[in-house]
Amino acid sequence: MEWKEEVKIKFGEHLLSLLEEHGLKHDCKPSLRQLAIRSDLEYSNVQRISKGQVDLALTTIFSLAKGLDIKPMILLDF
Repeated sequence: MEWKEEVKIKFGEHLLSLLEEHGLKHDCKPSLRQLAIRSDLEYSNVQRISKGQVDLALTTIFSLAKGLDIKPMILLDF
């Protein structure tokens, strides 16, 4: 697997763990819809990010951090 793909997948896994840590759950599963709403992002984009299918822009990282109410650096600490 190419390193870029590996980074995207690891970021998606880290994002899902942060969702659980910050209580964004629905039916005991991480709620990507709640995160999308709180981040002002499209649900489909958040879903693709969580699956490691998106190369993120800096502004998207800041939007996700806003939705999780965390500092952007925490998203990059994986």
